[in-house]
Amino acid sequence: MLSYLERPPSPALKPYLECLWAVWDPRARLRREPDRIVPDGCPELIVHLADRFTRRVGRRWSRQPRVFLAGTLTRPWTIRAGRRVCSLGFRFRPGAVTALFDVTMTAATDNEVELAGLAGRTAARTLLRRLQAAPSLDEKLASADCWLAEQRRQPTRSVARRLARRAVGLILDTRGQGRIDDVAHTLGLSRRQLERAFLQALGIGPKLYARIARLNAVLATLDDGERGGAVDLALEAGYFDQPHLLRDFRALAGRPPGRGRDADGELARHFTHPERLRALFRGE
Repeated sequence: MLSYLERPPSPALKPYLECLWAVWDPRARLRREPDRIVPDGCPELIVHLADRFTRRVGRRWSRQPRVFLAGTLTRPWTIRAGRRVCSLGFRFRPGAVTALFDVTMTAATDNEVELAGLAGRTAARTLLRRLQAAPSLDEKLASADCWLAEQRRQPTRSVARRLARRAVGLILDTRGQGRIDDVAHTLGLSRRQLERAFLQALGIGPKLYARIARLNAVLATLDDGERGGAVDLALEAGYFDQPHLLRDFRALAGRPPGRGRDADGELARHFTHPERLRALFRGE
């Protein structure tokens, strides 16, 4: 079984990071079941200290880089751990990556971007060296936090990032049920201006982000027993009807709502835990 832990970021990184996490297994295993990662609007910086994970791309499995940014997802990713597992992750808040790295988020969407291309080869090697030298997982996470704090760019007046972050908050407040035109109006923008800000800061448009938020709002209401009543869930979450809900679950979660988050896999089920998602909507 994979073990998983999370740690909050330092105060300096809290505006940018939701958490730092680690997953490991003291035993090597010949074969592991795949995990299905559900889009949540949060990019991740991943470091594989043991064997690298593979990701299913079309009909083949592609090995992930050692250290990389996984951009905003628009569809579920199917990944599989290697024989030996020890990986760390930095979970960014939606729209926060560009405050720390000079990256084109549209190029990172549904993609893996090697850290060396974002922070430079020297910085990427420094991170990997520090993490390999730290004797415990807690110390590795603390070292990762310190490294990331060092990467903070000089304060910039990024209008797109500021507007996108405010829009993200408004969309989360309505659990993705609000009209995008209303969000733009609240911010004094045209819809096209809002879309450009989202593409720069998140790599996806506001309508798709709202759709992702609405699905995660449903996941946040599902306890370990996975509430039934898909019709009630659909109406509460602002879907037109049950088929609308089921279509979004198939497209974004890769499963029907009744299957339960344990079907996502040993690692991925932690990402769709209701407590974690409720904290996301509270902005914690």
